[in-house]
Amino acid sequence: ARDNGHALAEPIHLAAALFANDDGIGSRAISKTDTTGGGVVSQNIVDVRQVRQAIQRVILKKPTQSPPPHEASIGSGLQKVIQRATSAAKANGDSLVALDHLLIAIYDDKPTKDALEG
Repeated sequence: ARDNGHALAEPIHLAAALFANDDGIGSRAISKTDTTGGGVVSQNIVDVRQVRQAIQRVILKKPTQSPPPHEASIGSGLQKVIQRATSAAKANGDSLVALDHLLIAIYDDKPTKDALEG
């Protein structure tokens, strides 16, 4: 968020981090997506580059601050995502929040979900 001049870190920033690397959880989840609907895992039909571009378009639409803030605060949307991920971890009997909990929780944020489903 700070690198883009944003005062608040939002779920879309978390999505950018989760999909930043080819070996990251976001990219790996896409490569294992069942796009046929029949339980058959197909080869990476969804292009992770397109997902990254969609995320970046949303980020670029956010208002910026110049000069950029020294630190970005956590926005209410990101707080809710973290709370949902924490609840999911507890429901699974996990003592720690894992990246997969966060990945699932960002889908409850409409702008982020729209970008990911692009």
